[in-house]
Amino acid sequence: MTAPFPKEEIEGSIPERFRRAARAHPNRPAVSEAGRTVTYAELEARAAAFAAALADRLHGSSREAPVALVARAGAPLFAAMLGTLEAGRFYVPLDPALPDARLRSILLDLDAAAVVTEDASSVRTQALAPSGVSVLELETLLAGRATAASSAFVTPGDLAYVLFTSGSTGRPKGVMQSHRNVLHNVWKLASGLAIGPEDRITLLSSPSFGASVSDIYGALLTGACVCPFDLSGDGLRRLPDFLERESVTIYHSVPSVFRSLSSTLDGRADVSTLRMLKLGGEAVLASDLDLYRNRFPRSCVFHVGLGSTEMAVMRQWFATHDTPWPGGSPLGYAVDGTEVVLLGEDGDEGEIAVVAGTLPIGYWKDPERTAATFVPVPGRPDVRMFRTGDLGRLLPDGCLLHLGRRDERLKVRGHRVEAGEVEAALLSIPGVREAAAGMHGAGTGQRLIAWVAGDPSLGTLRRGLSRTLPPSMIPAAIVRVGTLPRTPTGKVDREALPEPGTARPDLDVAFRAPAGEGETAMASAFAEVLGLDRVGADDDFFELGGDSLSAVELLTLLGERFGKDLSAVDLLEAPTPATLAARAGSDATPPGAARKLVRLSNGAGRPVFVIPGGGGDDEDLFAARRLSRVAGGSGPFLALRSGPAPHPPLDALASACVREIRAAAPGPYILVGDCMGGVLAFEMARRLRDEGERVALLALLDTPFPGIGRRWRAWLRSCAPRADRLWSRIEYFAGRARYHAGVVRALPRGRLAYLRRIGGVGARGIDPPADGRRRQSLARRASYLGSLAAWRPRRFDGPARIVECARWSERGHGAAWARLAADSRRRTVDGDHAGFLLEHGGEVGAILSEWIAEAAELEKSL
Repeated sequence: MTAPFPKEEIEGSIPERFRRAARAHPNRPAVSEAGRTVTYAELEARAAAFAAALADRLHGSSREAPVALVARAGAPLFAAMLGTLEAGRFYVPLDPALPDARLRSILLDLDAAAVVTEDASSVRTQALAPSGVSVLELETLLAGRATAASSAFVTPGDLAYVLFTSGSTGRPKGVMQSHRNVLHNVWKLASGLAIGPEDRITLLSSPSFGASVSDIYGALLTGACVCPFDLSGDGLRRLPDFLERESVTIYHSVPSVFRSLSSTLDGRADVSTLRMLKLGGEAVLASDLDLYRNRFPRSCVFHVGLGSTEMAVMRQWFATHDTPWPGGSPLGYAVDGTEVVLLGEDGDEGEIAVVAGTLPIGYWKDPERTAATFVPVPGRPDVRMFRTGDLGRLLPDGCLLHLGRRDERLKVRGHRVEAGEVEAALLSIPGVREAAAGMHGAGTGQRLIAWVAGDPSLGTLRRGLSRTLPPSMIPAAIVRVGTLPRTPTGKVDREALPEPGTARPDLDVAFRAPAGEGETAMASAFAEVLGLDRVGADDDFFELGGDSLSAVELLTLLGERFGKDLSAVDLLEAPTPATLAARAGSDATPPGAARKLVRLSNGAGRPVFVIPGGGGDDEDLFAARRLSRVAGGSGPFLALRSGPAPHPPLDALASACVREIRAAAPGPYILVGDCMGGVLAFEMARRLRDEGERVALLALLDTPFPGIGRRWRAWLRSCAPRADRLWSRIEYFAGRARYHAGVVRALPRGRLAYLRRIGGVGARGIDPPADGRRRQSLARRASYLGSLAAWRPRRFDGPARIVECARWSERGHGAAWARLAADSRRRTVDGDHAGFLLEHGGEVGAILSEWIAEAAELEKSL
């Protein structure tokens, strides 16, 4: 690590460090903008002139009042910043492009000693400036002459500037930073990036925001050159030419701007001078590292930094073309004097907090927020802790991963969703340029929405998401936009994202108005459940955004309206209003009611036969459909239904299933058993081998091994399903009791009320009443699972592939299955059985897809 200046200079002031840099490199460029260069000697002279003129104008006024600098990024503003500090004052930089209401609000809150602007006489300036505050012309102050008395005495702990950022309530909050803090952050950053006089650094963000500080002072305090560039208008299109023209060596922006830049690099602009890509302010994705590898030279280094307006440099991560992606979003390793701790039940995961002696002085005119945010650390004088609001996980090697913002962790029907993970999945789909995700609506009407700029159709987007994300993370609606709205710093302006509305999405099929009473009523039901203003006769329910829960809601609604009990099979095989209306209007038994095989997806390759878990029929088929989406492949996926209760012993059930699939397609066969369906799949594979058929793949997905305990449960299911149901629910509530105990311990008050409410819910949920359809489903489930759990598996002399959750791997289920197979392989995913497909479906699907492709290649070679 190369230090940009002696570390002891941190205990100095910003003007002192700048003067040393200017006198060491008087003729080197300090600022380069619009084809014009300002040297260090020229910038030092302007800053000194500004300091003298400002001191003269504000003579006798309190130094506790700030100087508001309302000007665009460039040499005049930088000279004013340095001159204000040299005069012993502190400044507040305000971008003139900010909305009038925000500027007026901040200026009223400041009680500034003066407002310095580029056009003091303009109507807008006069309207924005508070009554009684001096309004000074920037160029007039810069045109003065420096005097010996222009440099005031400044201590390291003096206030240097206040930067305003939006608070959680929407009211701007001003972060106050001292000279010492700025110098320490610049020293850390410049040491890590080895910034020196030969460097030319971009300034793409507004000086009103914290991201600009590292660029401006990272250059001007080390002898490097800062190169401001305006991204507004067609700035993104012109950015590659700017990088080439200015021979930029260090590029810095938020990841979303970097992605836009990468999409415009077509080989015409020469970016070979870049030696460092510095990204921060938003989560960095694996696809960003891929963009770096594909678009930038090997001599360039990829850098990620965790920082904020409150604490500029907290962690740093560096990568080259050969660096593997560590998973998550890397924030990197510790930097000098900045300790990071994780606040949570697990010391390796939780909210990221910074413990340091160089935290901000506080928030402007907000002592309560200051005291709550910057908490003293007992036993460590002058050291405080700052909770960032970011969530992280610490890897064994000390690398910190970013898990999203605490306030961006969304809940979708009880499942935790990370907006960043949804956005990453969208950006991984070819043709998607920009993406954002978030919750929309209020109360029980909240939905997960995605906003996408790019070319892929809605169907392509949904299919791409279903291969990598669990169902709870698939957006209920995807809004197409030309480009995402952005704040002046380049971040996505989430407040300005368009309303999703109720318009029918842009599907791959053209809209066809429903014809006849049946199609019209069916389309109306689709629209009502999905919250759309209209649905076409040929629109697929699942392509419109339907999921397993909304499917059950639709089937219930249709049962009331049509007076006919439509099933999950009907919706899976006839997912459009036209086809489902034809089924509902038919007097004959629907085709899906008698057949054992249900087609989940189409394809021309070898079919994949899925044996579902749960009860093996109706709503459990939606999980099988989900599996077909996340695994993909060239062949169709077909599910084997369990049928009505009572079920025969497993040997008879397996024989019937084998006859069904042999009649449907010739071998070799691919069998996938989900949960307890894996027991049936295992026996089917064994019987197929006995009958001379070849099994190309037998995959067991988190299948419990039916030992003595499960056989006892099987007997209980068959003899006393109600008692079994009670036992299962008591087990479930006993497990949840640990969670609620933790909540009660954490509650500062209201513990008794919480326990009373939870206890009432638990008591009602032990054995809830069931209607006729529910009783039928419970009976089928008890019969089917009883047959599977009662079976004693025998040895299979073919290949078995096993995926299991970490919790069941510890209990030895996968190992037990592996011992019964002649050729076995096992893979493990995080979590427990409950979240196996819901939370880790993308990972499971990728593993299954890999095995299916492997089986296909093996078949070709034979």
